[in-house]
Amino acid sequence: MSRVKILSTAGILGALSVLLMFLEFPIFPFASFLKFDPSALLIIASLFLFDWKTAVFSLITKDLVFYFVKSGDLIGVSMDFIAILTFISILTIFKLNIHKYIKFFVAAFGVGIAMVLMNMAIIPIYFKMSFNEAAKYFGLSSWTLIITIISFNLIKFITDAILGDLLYKRIKNFFS
Repeated sequence: MSRVKILSTAGILGALSVLLMFLEFPIFPFASFLKFDPSALLIIASLFLFDWKTAVFSLITKDLVFYFVKSGDLIGVSMDFIAILTFISILTIFKLNIHKYIKFFVAAFGVGIAMVLMNMAIIPIYFKMSFNEAAKYFGLSSWTLIITIISFNLIKFITDAILGDLLYKRIKNFFS
């Protein structure tokens, strides 16, 4: 398959994943700002179909289109970009002969840690309160908020990876 067709397909997957971003819902009612959407599954499928660079192109397409179409929120889009980039990067690094579900778990846990650190940095800037104050605002301890963020990312990215893998298996012959 030519590079132009691959990039066209990657762009289409990125644009389609914007539509999936509209299917969002909170997993934890007490942390309603953490919303699950299945958009990463198309980026993950792009990784499985092609390679890391192509998946990053799909991700950039998705987040740029989403920023201009719906969001306008540079911080939210940036955090989404970093989360998905972290996930696909960890999956790419773990090309070892490890079961894919272990890779999915390790990558999702890595995203959870990255997002805890990002929230600790962003919350004081975005909400003008410390991470601890934000936790109290939601009626949580800081540790409970940390565990919630990690748990959310485990659920989100393992689900997206399984769905992305299923989609990949269904469409891989089309791209051969």
